[in-house]
Amino acid sequence: MQQVVTCPACGAQSIGDLFCTVCGTKLPVAVKQEVLEPAPVVAEPTAVKVVPARKFGVLRAIATIYRIIGWVVMVGGTLFSIGLAVIAVQGAGGFSEVVPWVAGLGTAGIAATGIIVSILLGLFLIAFADLCYVLIEIESNTRSKE
Repeated sequence: MQQVVTCPACGAQSIGDLFCTVCGTKLPVAVKQEVLEPAPVVAEPTAVKVVPARKFGVLRAIATIYRIIGWVVMVGGTLFSIGLAVIAVQGAGGFSEVVPWVAGLGTAGIAATGIIVSILLGLFLIAFADLCYVLIEIESNTRSKE
């Protein structure tokens, strides 16, 4: 973009920056000013709080133990109930004398009850372990937002 410069000899306005367009006199060199742009703002790195990786270590250990016990109760109780039913159906004489109502349909009831109870108890133990893990994660997520 060209500047409008006033000629010092004739006073005419010239669009060129070297010579006057009316009288041809050499025009004074106009000092071009540099446009100062503000320096871009560089954000200083913020300090990140280092959160310990393992908080509530004992609660994590207890939850893991409950999870293992839950699976053992669920699988072991089911296998034990099935094994007990097989022994009772085969007619172990000593077993039917100790518990007389085991013979016949009582065997199926005991086996079904044992399987259902062991599965439910195992699921409750596993659910409690998962609840502990969920509470730990909620606490760590809440702490990281602050």
